[in-house]
Amino acid sequence: MGTSEGKPEAKGRPRDGIRLRNWIGWLLIGSILGGCFSTDYLSSKPRGSSDLPTSDAALDPLQHRDFTPSPGRGKGTPLPSRTSAPTRPLPPTILPNYQETKGHRTALFPGGQGEPCRETICVLEVRFPLQRPIRPPGVNTVDSTYRYGSTQNGEREVHHGVEFVNRAGEPVYAAADGWVEFAGEDDQVSLATKRGFYGKVVILKHWFSEYAYPVYTLYGHLLKVEVENEQTVNLGQKIGEVGLGGVAAGTHLHFEIRVGQNEYGATRNPELWFPPALPESGILAGRFLDLQGNCLEIPNLVLEPLDLPDAIHKRRYFATYEDPRLSCLTPWGENFGMNDLPAGRYRLSYIYTKPEEVEFEISAGKVTYLNIRLP
Repeated sequence: MGTSEGKPEAKGRPRDGIRLRNWIGWLLIGSILGGCFSTDYLSSKPRGSSDLPTSDAALDPLQHRDFTPSPGRGKGTPLPSRTSAPTRPLPPTILPNYQETKGHRTALFPGGQGEPCRETICVLEVRFPLQRPIRPPGVNTVDSTYRYGSTQNGEREVHHGVEFVNRAGEPVYAAADGWVEFAGEDDQVSLATKRGFYGKVVILKHWFSEYAYPVYTLYGHLLKVEVENEQTVNLGQKIGEVGLGGVAAGTHLHFEIRVGQNEYGATRNPELWFPPALPESGILAGRFLDLQGNCLEIPNLVLEPLDLPDAIHKRRYFATYEDPRLSCLTPWGENFGMNDLPAGRYRLSYIYTKPEEVEFEISAGKVTYLNIRLP
């Protein structure tokens, strides 16, 4: 059932008296790498409010960039094809309009920029960029006992992904078109907190038109890897099989999303990136903020369905993400979120300075976003 979890960098200096052609070469390299440096990294922001650089160049200086011709050198040479985005067009993240859903405005979520919700309650119509990596008859819902950002009641490390508990050998599929960043054993490289964390693992790199930075999906604890490094893959292509490698406890797929960089510290909640799997179900996401806009940790949250019989026995007890470094990050800006909630009315109860609650609806196929500001 449970696991834990994703990090992998060079130097050099020219000698005095270097020959002219090498000096020109260093100038060319300097111009290419110039995109790496941004004053954005020098700004001071509240904990949990950090934003990503506004372009791929700031994250990966060679991404989507062609070499410029140098004087006397003829035409520039394009980068290898592996840095080019997949040719198949990818769908937009959000329907580009506003609607009213039972009194709550359906707000525009512009794919990684701006605010997903400025009202207290927003109902978002989303075209999700990813599909689930497990298909029926396999179990394609996440293990609710060890969600993203949780610790399984303090028994495990903070979870940087989600788990799809399945039998060994269950097929694993690419969640989107992409390119294989890594495929194989991690016994010689640290992709998480230590070497050998995932065992056999695949990492795919994706490009989406809504985002100015790459998105990575990670598939860990595999029994078998069926792709190779630098290979192009398509949405729904089989890339491996569920296994029990690395630090896994029980056969399952460990699935991560990393935004901007292929780093363990750059993960996001996967449940907010693919559509609901269960019929007539939706998604809940949101955040708790103080009046200055800083993210707040709320340890005891109770989610109660109001339309279901015997609702008291169907309560969900959880907390905001238990590592504040995972909270309030682009693109969703949330510090809690879960998928596959049956549609209907709900009550979220919590204690800040006193017991409080908010009632809202989960709509089938949509995201209900709570923007809760506390004094």
